Amino acid sequence: MQFLTLDELKHQREEALKGSELAIQWQYDTYLALKKMVVKINAGPLDVADYYPTAAHLAGLLSQLAAGSDCTIFHYFAECIDPTRKGDVRCFRMECFELVSQIRQLDQWRTERRRLRSIK
Repeated sequence: MQFLTLDELKHQREEALKGSELAIQWQYDTYLALKKMVVKINAGPLDVADYYPTAAHLAGLLSQLAAGSDCTIFHYFAECIDPTRKGDVRCFRMECFELVSQIRQLDQWRTERRRLRSIK
């Protein structure tokens, strides 16, 4: 078992954020659909009968974004949410909450890096 140093972990995180940003640039509509869907999932109840199609659709969006780069934050979630891979109904809500947290951190990183401002 290999242990990584803090600097190595920080470097991996930075590379995942950069890859995620590229994936978003190439597939911005998919990213917006992902954000909208995961917020909707987290906002209310999800019937157990709706779990499989919902998780499969969400995993599909994540896989599309993950395909945009070799290293993104979307790779992990695509695998852990997809019910045909590691996805588990008991962990679905927790994974969706963590996905929203990672999306917020990614958006904050993108904003700070580019010094972007929101204009209404």
